[in-house]
Amino acid sequence: MQLSDFDFHHLEPYISRARQAEPARVAVAGGADEKILQTVCVAMREGVAQVMLFGDSDRIRMGLEGMDAPDDQYQILHCDTRAGAARQAARSCGSGEADILMKGFVSTGEFLRAVLNEETGLRSGRILSHMGLFDLPLYSRMIGMTDGGINIDPDFETRVEIVRNAAELGRSVWQRPPRIALVAAVENVQQNMPVTLQWAAISKMAQRGEFGEAVVDGPLGLDNALVPEAAEQKGIDTPVEGKADIVVVPDIQAGNLMGKAMTYLAGAPMAGLVVGARAPVVLNSRVDSPAARLASLLVALAIACR
Repeated sequence: MQLSDFDFHHLEPYISRARQAEPARVAVAGGADEKILQTVCVAMREGVAQVMLFGDSDRIRMGLEGMDAPDDQYQILHCDTRAGAARQAARSCGSGEADILMKGFVSTGEFLRAVLNEETGLRSGRILSHMGLFDLPLYSRMIGMTDGGINIDPDFETRVEIVRNAAELGRSVWQRPPRIALVAAVENVQQNMPVTLQWAAISKMAQRGEFGEAVVDGPLGLDNALVPEAAEQKGIDTPVEGKADIVVVPDIQAGNLMGKAMTYLAGAPMAGLVVGARAPVVLNSRVDSPAARLASLLVALAIACR
């Protein structure tokens, strides 16, 4: 499998950025997995990554052999358990031995516990949030969405940190101030919809510069966040201008549904990242396609080499 086998639409700038830098060191938690090995093999062949595989060394070598990938090109570190593989891989990133942490054949719970474990050195003192970056084939640009994977029912303080994480990642990904839309079912403040009150307060915080260089506004409907004509027709004056780079959803249910709709109905591979740790963290689902896994790694590589 080669990079040319994938039909990406908006990822070429990130592929180019990764190619222009020194190969980043990727620590895979649970390397004995066919899909993960396929992904890292592509990155290795492209010369954009050096790979450390944590897990059952015998199974990892068997997997590499089946892909005609010489195991002496990879650093294989044996771990007796999946939880141990997650901890050791996270620790390698926390110590600076690796640049990127990637989820392999371990559960999401084991993986995130390793990221949050103070002994691994990845905790930054901030909350973690999930960012999905969608390579939409029929849309003019890549769209980010947060948080559809970690924080279930965020309170106001958590929402503030989700936006802060989005602004920081957005600057790294787009290399300019990102446009961030705080979305709800309506685009005006309503007392019976508390999230609209919170979005209005966070928008005011953004105007005062509390999120650094970023354009943040809400509440906005999804249509007027992403479609300039929708904002114009509704008479909505927003600095996002219907051109949001990142959509911040009210809760995990909205994010989960929006993400799966873009993946399964719009055919968009999702690059899944965890934000708020000391190093880029790649988090994919067990059912993610090879394209989604590779997209996740390519975006993380572009961030790591900035």
